Amino acid sequence: MRLGAHVSTAGGPAKAFDKAVDIGAETIQIFASSPRAWKFKMPTEEQSLEFRERGESTGIGPVFLHGSYLVNVGGSPEIVEKSIDCLINNLVAASKLGAEGVIFHGGSHKGRGFDAVLDQAATTLNEALSRSPDDV
Repeated sequence: MRLGAHVSTAGGPAKAFDKAVDIGAETIQIFASSPRAWKFKMPTEEQSLEFRERGESTGIGPVFLHGSYLVNVGGSPEIVEKSIDCLINNLVAASKLGAEGVIFHGGSHKGRGFDAVLDQAATTLNEALSRSPDDV
């Protein structure tokens, strides 16, 4: 078993490994972009390369991204479209950074009940995955 933590990327994504080393983490979770905004800031190629190199040099991993808190696969059509785009952005960022995957909260059924949104949630997730890299 590997023990880890969610660590900050303040100062650039690769700085997460410095923080992980400081606390003795063996694996990490990070936000690739603000979890409270639809607008996504994709890591640059330089940041991605530096992140991968720091991961290899520290031996810390696996790495997971935590997706936006705004994602709601059971929401209105407008929210679902934004959620799909947000999930795709996180999956692309995970691929660029060499992360294993993206952890996210699926959202709320907004009182409609789980069974009422189950098909919509599955369709939404399948749409996001079909438009994302295969390596995460």
